[in-house]
Amino acid sequence: MSDITTSIPFLEALFYTFLFKYKIEFFAAFVAVFVGRRIFRATAGGKYSRSGLILSPLMYLAFTASTFIDLTLVGLLICFIFFAVGIGLSGPLRGQLKFFEKGGQLFYKRSLWIVMGWTVAYVIRLYMLIFVDITAGLILSAVLSYITGLIIGEVFQIAVQKRIFDFNKEHMGKVEEPGDESNTS
Repeated sequence: MSDITTSIPFLEALFYTFLFKYKIEFFAAFVAVFVGRRIFRATAGGKYSRSGLILSPLMYLAFTASTFIDLTLVGLLICFIFFAVGIGLSGPLRGQLKFFEKGGQLFYKRSLWIVMGWTVAYVIRLYMLIFVDITAGLILSAVLSYITGLIIGEVFQIAVQKRIFDFNKEHMGKVEEPGDESNTS
């Protein structure tokens, strides 16, 4: 009978050997699924839910924070400043948000440019971490921080636009359908 404490390091080493042997394939699969999902959700719209409105920005914050590996204190401060500027400049995004109902459920579309900009910057940053082993990517981390700030600001705009949508629906009977550009408040 073999001791389990000797087989765990072996299994771990086997896993990492497999992972690093096929890292290009794993990265390509991750990019295909991650980017494909982002494109689909940005173009088709996503279901509105309060939990999604809270969890989505938290995920963006977590993924962005994961790119801060080996940044200096000055680098982290720069990223924080970019994040704050992103939140501050997110006000004009409210014109790009669209709410609509489909099948009795509320959906919304976000800014395609923000979603794709963050996704591309994140994939490039991951590529650098995995294949080039550049851990101190201050420029891409600052860009991700800025776009994450825009996304957090956009979430505030979504909450405000949701209230406007509900008000218009309740008091004026207006409901925007996909492709209807007449109600762009």
